[in-house]
Amino acid sequence: MIAEDDERIPRERSLALYDALGSAEKTLHTHPGGHSDPLPDHELDAQVAFLSRHLLTHPQG
Repeated sequence: MIAEDDERIPRERSLALYDALGSAEKTLHTHPGGHSDPLPDHELDAQVAFLSRHLLTHPQG
């Protein structure tokens, strides 16, 4: 998730982190606005779905 006008985390650093992630399942989402601006509802839904798939379906330990 990258805010197009993020005043705290430079876009280049966010892109470098994304490139460094070795996962085959990754997507890059950008949204207008700054670091603390509200996210569109569809982005919040996408984050909840991702975390649900990866945190709620895997056994602990």
